[in-house]
Amino acid sequence: MGPGLSAVLALLLAPSIARGDEPLPPLPADAPPASAPGVPPSLSAPTPPPGPSPSAKPLPLELTPPAPAPAPRGRGVWRSFRAGADLVHSVPTAAILDGAWSISLHVNTELTNRTWSKPYPTGSIGQYSTRILYGGSWTLMLGLESLAVVLASKGNFDWIGDASYRTDWVLPVDLPACSKVGEHGGCGLGVGGFSFLQLRPRGSRWWYEAGGGWIQQRVLNDALRTVAESSWVLTPISVLRELRTDLDSDLALRVFAGPGIYFGMHTAHLHPTRRGMDVYTDVPWTQMYPLDAGIGPGGRVEARVIVKQHFLLEGEVLMAPFLLGGPTRQVSSDVAPLDFEREGMSVWRKVGLGIGWDDPRVLPFKATLAFFAAELSDRPVERIGYRGGMLRFDIPLRVPGND
Repeated sequence: MGPGLSAVLALLLAPSIARGDEPLPPLPADAPPASAPGVPPSLSAPTPPPGPSPSAKPLPLELTPPAPAPAPRGRGVWRSFRAGADLVHSVPTAAILDGAWSISLHVNTELTNRTWSKPYPTGSIGQYSTRILYGGSWTLMLGLESLAVVLASKGNFDWIGDASYRTDWVLPVDLPACSKVGEHGGCGLGVGGFSFLQLRPRGSRWWYEAGGGWIQQRVLNDALRTVAESSWVLTPISVLRELRTDLDSDLALRVFAGPGIYFGMHTAHLHPTRRGMDVYTDVPWTQMYPLDAGIGPGGRVEARVIVKQHFLLEGEVLMAPFLLGGPTRQVSSDVAPLDFEREGMSVWRKVGLGIGWDDPRVLPFKATLAFFAAELSDRPVERIGYRGGMLRFDIPLRVPGND
């Protein structure tokens, strides 16, 4: 029976119980001895009922329900909301840096593929098919993973010790198909970007990160077509162990190393002109020609030498063989500069070396200027032919308890 129903019944019974303020009559006494002879029992004088005792008082009736047991102390909606607000306190900085570069990427890839210019009869369909695949997959992956973390933690972010958002602005200038940088209407010139969300639980030296990105470069541009090349790789999860010396000393070392899962695709792009439509008659509507694709395990090592707490020398090495998938065995002659005999295993490799500055009193992020090289192909691992420069921004996110 629920407490609400008990209270209703108590209120309904209260009037009848309250009227019983007089004591109940005592039980009848034992039958008296037989009456005198000649007197019928029925004519015996009745015994008057005893009156109420002057000293007898009715027991008080308590209708106040007992105090409920205290409910277990929970987090509360407001506290969860405030914790989430703290976590995204510095998101505007990340949004400005990442959003500005995303707009730039879209504009610059249109310039790279010449998808804005006439007389290209198919317009920007190839541009948008690529952007939806690359950008949409990154957004969907991070969105689902973030939702899973929020549901698993039930809105409680107190377990997060540190959080950071990393965005890389990549400016490639060379690729293997170029015998000389800039030839054939801008061979090697391109643009790219990578972004990652990084978390470290309290009391742990392990960092968990997810993200990815892509690079795209022009191969040639003539009266018939524009050919470009791109590599798109995502990392659904990477786990890195942090090793470091005393960061307050004048010279310190900080290393991150660990495994991860990587998947992606290496693609050629063909955008024909009106004249080229008569030559290249079988161009797919996406204008994409896959060269390598797959998924596999990998490892990443990142090291930072920190001088006087602010100046940094940084290096990064990443290697991930795609055990599932691999290179395309037959490539269309439409993308002739990228059409060559393919064999072996597709491998995603990435290296970087640069200098950085980290001083929260000056900038709300760590900024790094670096040399960048990355490639997804079946070429020999030591021959990384996709090279350029990179600006990296590591934006710390405010988490509960870290002001």
